[in-house]
Amino acid sequence: MTNKFLFLFSDSTIIRKDNNLYIQTGEEQKRPFPIKVIEAIYCIGKIQIDSYTLSFLMAQNIAIHFFGYRHSYAGTCFPESPQQINKSGFVLLQQVRAFDDEKHRLYIAKKITEGHLSNMYNNIKTVMDKNTLTETMNALEKATSIKETMGIEGNFKKLYYAHWNLIIKNQRSFKFTIRTKRPPADKINALISFVNTFIYSFVLNEIYKTELDPRIGFLHEPNYKHLSLHLDIAEIFKPIIGDRLIFSLLNKEEITAKSFTTNNKQIRLTIEAKQKIISSLLNKMEDITTINTQKMNYYKIIRREVNQIKKTVVEYSDYTPFIKE
Repeated sequence: MTNKFLFLFSDSTIIRKDNNLYIQTGEEQKRPFPIKVIEAIYCIGKIQIDSYTLSFLMAQNIAIHFFGYRHSYAGTCFPESPQQINKSGFVLLQQVRAFDDEKHRLYIAKKITEGHLSNMYNNIKTVMDKNTLTETMNALEKATSIKETMGIEGNFKKLYYAHWNLIIKNQRSFKFTIRTKRPPADKINALISFVNTFIYSFVLNEIYKTELDPRIGFLHEPNYKHLSLHLDIAEIFKPIIGDRLIFSLLNKEEITAKSFTTNNKQIRLTIEAKQKIISSLLNKMEDITTINTQKMNYYKIIRREVNQIKKTVVEYSDYTPFIKE
């Protein structure tokens, strides 16, 4: 258990007994966990849980996130309490109206993209000409559709990843060629996908605490199978939380080629590497940034971002994305 989150990497069983929570792994004895300090459980290994225990977790306002094959996000059981799910029909209607309003949807999508581009650039500004960002921002300002906006973002992202080879020292094991996801083609892609998965879940956790509906995004198209708003908002934070963490882990050699295994041509992180990455990521999430004299960790900054989007959805107010120098 780390901070307020419980991560289950090994195949385990979650058990309720005498109104307490226990985890049993293999033949080990059941281990008790303090129910009052857990905010969410992340099921990364194969986890067994019965409806009796699941109901208990929901009653205690504990979210449980499930991850499937290759650690892709599978879904969340979230407590149905007034403080943690969308109870405002007005906000839901305004969110749908903002999505249907082509001008306002494009405004929000372009602002999210502006934050994403700026945070990517700030990661590599010592090795990239600023004119590249300026030209990209000018193109973004002139974009007239979501498709064009995403195309501009995608082109810049290719340049961004190409510059990683000037940041990461170990080019023998972690040379960047092309971004691949399902499945990741090499170690660097496997590492990016693993870290991003948890950033998505952290953002989703904060959205669930507000009145916005995670099904309705503005940059990523909603569909029948997947949520989309957390994908939008995570674009702003992946460079400054995930990518900066990856640079640090690799350049300090805390993650090396030995942190990976290959099975049937599939590259995976070892259990020890996953635990080290999660621990480092949670420490990163507690980093403090001062915004308007207020000190905030990244959980609070993400919540602030969600609420800013809510404000522009409801009031059609100006929206400025979070940018980290």
